[in-house]
Amino acid sequence: MDQKTFDDFFQPYAQNVDKADNVSAFWRLSDVLIMEIIKESVGKQCTEQTVVCDAGGGTGRWAAKMSKEIPGNFMVYDRSVDMLAKAKENIEKSGFSDRITLVQGDLTDMKNVGSESIDHIVSIYSPISFIYEDGKAVSEMHRVLKTGGKILLMGHSYYNALASKVNNYRAESEEIARLSKEYRVKWAPHVPELVTFSKESMESLLETAGFQIEKTYGVPVFVQPGPEDFDPENEKVSAVSMYLGNPDVFKEIFDLEMEHNCKGTVANRGMNIFTLATKI
Repeated sequence: MDQKTFDDFFQPYAQNVDKADNVSAFWRLSDVLIMEIIKESVGKQCTEQTVVCDAGGGTGRWAAKMSKEIPGNFMVYDRSVDMLAKAKENIEKSGFSDRITLVQGDLTDMKNVGSESIDHIVSIYSPISFIYEDGKAVSEMHRVLKTGGKILLMGHSYYNALASKVNNYRAESEEIARLSKEYRVKWAPHVPELVTFSKESMESLLETAGFQIEKTYGVPVFVQPGPEDFDPENEKVSAVSMYLGNPDVFKEIFDLEMEHNCKGTVANRGMNIFTLATKI
């Protein structure tokens, strides 16, 4: 992705993305599911000396959230200067600034991070989908990760994109055919074209770089967002978010998601594909 396209999207995005879970119960549920997966698969192995890299960590929101739940130190690694500027503000407010560092750089060339210097990597809400040379990025993450370290890598779901373009967008046949063949999706004029992944293609990407696959999750697999959940200003509320505003419904669906989201026959239903692997 060229720098202008990248900056044109992330400059305004940096100012509004952190508001989403305060307005949308859909995104709040998604966040809770992701945190549960991180705690179970990576967090249990962390100590005060552990270094976790949030690859494409943007505004630092997830580094701050993880610092509350998981011991260790966190590196927010991101290409966007605008996102990191927002991250600096967020980290200073979080009370965890002594445990979080910010590093600017491209995931396809992590030359400012030493080989085998990171204990674990998480990459949340699909930075890999913005990278057209995804193989180079995953190879770099493999290089900087210590042997035995875990990676949790999230990308936009291919099958969810196809279903959404058919059912929600009523896309033209040419657009459906291109997505089907090229695994790339264009959601809106202001959003860059994104790479999508199936469970199988994400696992293949990681295996090619030298990782051993542990498990793949769909996040979420049953709940689908409404169009208002993608409001760039994060002010509108969807019908599904109003539904999830009921605490009993929220808990029941959370439990249902966690029971089924890593089953091989279910993960490809996910809005996002979230794969856990180990460097061997």
